[in-house]
Amino acid sequence: MKRGSRVGRREFPLARLFFMSCLLSGGLVYPAAAADRVVTSAATLLGEVVSMTPDALEFREQGSAGRPRQIPVDEIMSLVLESEPPRVTEARRLLEQDDFQAAAAVLEEVSQVELDVASAAARGEYAYVKAAVVGRQALVSGNDSDLAVATVTDFLDRFSRSIHRYEMIELAGDLELAMGEREAALSRYRQLAKGPQSLAIRAARREGETLLEMGRAAEAAIVLAAAADLPAGNSASRLERTAAKIVRRLLATTEPPAATDEKGQRQVARAYATLGRASLAAGRDQDALIAYLTVDLVHNQDQESHAEALFRLHELWNRGQYPQRANEAARRLEADYPESSWASRLAQARD
Repeated sequence: MKRGSRVGRREFPLARLFFMSCLLSGGLVYPAAAADRVVTSAATLLGEVVSMTPDALEFREQGSAGRPRQIPVDEIMSLVLESEPPRVTEARRLLEQDDFQAAAAVLEEVSQVELDVASAAARGEYAYVKAAVVGRQALVSGNDSDLAVATVTDFLDRFSRSIHRYEMIELAGDLELAMGEREAALSRYRQLAKGPQSLAIRAARREGETLLEMGRAAEAAIVLAAAADLPAGNSASRLERTAAKIVRRLLATTEPPAATDEKGQRQVARAYATLGRASLAAGRDQDALIAYLTVDLVHNQDQESHAEALFRLHELWNRGQYPQRANEAARRLEADYPESSWASRLAQARD
């Protein structure tokens, strides 16, 4: 997501006082800007960002004399503020393409002068992109995870009203989960329930998936059942609820071999991978998704089958308009099975 605002050198003291007064009054409010742009799943809107919270933007469209409209954060695909330093915009573009090294290099070129004269929102965007790059790079590489958690947590402490707040809470949870700190990850995922409707469903789903990974199937079943029954009033909520139902169905129909039966677990993994391929060939994407999720979440002991599952999940989540889930699957494939034929196919598909 992207933002900005114009602040000239002579206006800097007044602008700084303006933002300080806004912060002290409890809201993060922006001055008029002609080119703020919000992209939602339905439209691209031009106008002025009036205020920001973790749950929504208050946005006044160009030419509108009425009250600003509220745009829930789970409906926002991108946000560009006019005053954002161009290098921050470029770094975010590279972040969205998973080119973390290039994004970090571009951020290094952002000068302190640019940040000093920027709006509070623009500085928040710089901090967001920087923390997201560090966090996601650590997820891919498996290195510097402690530093990444500290960087993401620092962002959350300093920019509590950012529209990226829930995204970064989930990233912190993903990092902790990758480090084996499952209880800490559960605590992070549960915080998502404070957000808009779709995030409440996502919180329950991520909690259920983590409990399932921890072997606490009975608890996972309860949480996933609740997630599948939550109301879904918009497209983002319906997508999250569908995912929760898929995982719930997976749990209800799967009886894994004993943990000590490694051969049996590998055989079941291959069987589900075969089922996934058959479902894809027959055009049954949802059945394929369930089969490959079963390999990923339950029967992941066979490396070839697991690598195949992650590649196919990347494709299927993209087709279902779940770009973040698709990116997660791709990152894990590249991190866990970098020498596999499936990682090579992923690289070729991106070229």
